[in-house]
Amino acid sequence: MKKNKHIKITIFLLIFVIVFLVLPAIIFGQETEDIIINKVNIEKYPYVSSYISFKEGSELGSKKLDNENFTILENNEKVQDFTVKRVATITEPIGIVLVLDTSGSMKEQPIEDAKNAASLFMDEMKPYDEFSVVGFADKVTIYSSFTSNRQLLKNSIARIEAEGETSMFDGIMKSLEQFENKKDLKDKYIIILTDGMDTVSKFKPEDIISKAKEEEVTIYSVALMSYDFNPIDIENISSETNGELLTATDSTELKDLYSAISRKIRNQYVISYTSLWPNTETIDINITVNDSGLTSSVSTIYKNPFYTPPPTDIVASPAKSPFLAIFDIWWMKLVLYIIILIGITLFLFSLILIILPSQNLLKRRTDFYDYNKTYKYPEEEFDKNKGKIKIFNRIVKIISKVASRRGFIELFNLRLQKAGMSIRASEFITLHIMAVITLSVGIYLLTKNLLLTLVLVMIIILAPFILLNFKASVRVKKLNEQLPDTLQLISSSLKAGYSLSQSINMIIDEASPPISDEFKIVLSEIRMGLPEKDALERMAKRINSELFDWTALAVSIQSEVGGNLAEVMDTISDTIRDRERTLRQIKALTAEGRISAYILIGLPIIMTLVLVMLNREYISLLITTKIGLAMLSVASILMITGIIWILKIINVKY
Repeated sequence: MKKNKHIKITIFLLIFVIVFLVLPAIIFGQETEDIIINKVNIEKYPYVSSYISFKEGSELGSKKLDNENFTILENNEKVQDFTVKRVATITEPIGIVLVLDTSGSMKEQPIEDAKNAASLFMDEMKPYDEFSVVGFADKVTIYSSFTSNRQLLKNSIARIEAEGETSMFDGIMKSLEQFENKKDLKDKYIIILTDGMDTVSKFKPEDIISKAKEEEVTIYSVALMSYDFNPIDIENISSETNGELLTATDSTELKDLYSAISRKIRNQYVISYTSLWPNTETIDINITVNDSGLTSSVSTIYKNPFYTPPPTDIVASPAKSPFLAIFDIWWMKLVLYIIILIGITLFLFSLILIILPSQNLLKRRTDFYDYNKTYKYPEEEFDKNKGKIKIFNRIVKIISKVASRRGFIELFNLRLQKAGMSIRASEFITLHIMAVITLSVGIYLLTKNLLLTLVLVMIIILAPFILLNFKASVRVKKLNEQLPDTLQLISSSLKAGYSLSQSINMIIDEASPPISDEFKIVLSEIRMGLPEKDALERMAKRINSELFDWTALAVSIQSEVGGNLAEVMDTISDTIRDRERTLRQIKALTAEGRISAYILIGLPIIMTLVLVMLNREYISLLITTKIGLAMLSVASILMITGIIWILKIINVKY
């Protein structure tokens, strides 16, 4: 008897994750993706400056790199002459606005820790870097304009006091306006600290992002977390401006976070070169870093400011073939997609038909008189379908003709019978194909993601078969529960002098579905001339129940060797009841082990989902770093081993 299917499915899914997701990531993880391109400066094109940094924890980011470690490709052509400098070694000053939350929620210890962290940050930067200090509460206050005088800046910070509401977006906008009078600054940053949601600003996050991109300012955010604070707005602002959001649960952590931002800024590399000046509309830059066997690369694209279409392009465009041009229309692409999808579906359908053996012609003719109306000729199947949609019936009729030639209809009829569904096999196949086509096209139009569409299409294809198996298992379970009483009723009828056929007829009248429905089919077969033992064997095959197999086997043996069938039925009934009683005791004794298995299997999955929702940056290290992928692989292997182990413990042989 099949048991613990859900646990076996879980094991299969975990193996799938390891084989198809984790292992490829490790194999191809030799070339890491640690580089981040912060911005590309083309103001003095063809002179190009690219600012890159490395992800937190990157091995390459901790090394001292120079020109020999870099390879620059521009539209796949190698750049020979370029310079690489760390921001910390560049003599040009950096412009930074320190934006502090001075609202009432920052009173006492938080504001003091914030002022100390800001002062420490300035000391870690280059002496000639210029700072401005801005605070926001009910209104925005500029405590200091741009200056490199550290003592003056620290005195300005010391004057800050916390009180009032939170006008965070207005504070960021005022900080961006500080750069309008400092056009000489090439590298511009804003570092904002806040502990709550904006309450009184007139500006919106979209205004901030637009202004920051216009001024080419990178915004780093530090969020002092609280129970009711969701920093989604400042996180969006930082990500859209090539910055980053850092979070702290306590104000004592602010110094470490500001130091981390200082390192991120100082450890940037500026790659400068004269463009090869390709006459293309877009220019693709590929930067590869290689040191001590570690390799990482990243690409970005920018528009060529001096691109001019060649005369040949201008002449050739109108001469584009109308036949090829039609494929640029969206609805034509959709039609092509539908044609391809239908072609794949029909190919798989035809492949299955070829694999299945051809149905015996004599059986097809005798099935016309059988109990199951779905075994009739396909031409006869649809004669009396009044009140139904004619187009659908025609489609069903065509599919029925094709599928019935090689027994495909019979195969599905058997599965539908096991599930207790009254729908015909031809209708089931038709609805399935139509659902696959319709839903896949709808998903593709909504997501515009071919890979996601293919995954969902596979789920849609498999879902009906999973449903059939589920309904069949539920039906068999219910039938097994009815079987002891049914056998007892047959035994009593036989003792009262009834024949087996009369006893079955009594079951049809007295019992409830699904067992009454199955015995109704058995009685129909017996009346059509099929021997009783053969009819019961067909029922056993149809419902696929181990318990009923015993009954069919007992009747078969009794018909050959003789004996008291009533006593046989009593014995089988008592055996089934004793078996079920034993199974219930086993389930009770192994309940603790099974619950432990469910908890141990579900806990890592639930914790992962919780961490993804609460701290996505923290959990992302498992899939963005080599050591994280290795840990994930080991954990998955241990998980599978543990599941198999505990499955062996709770799986009692009987």
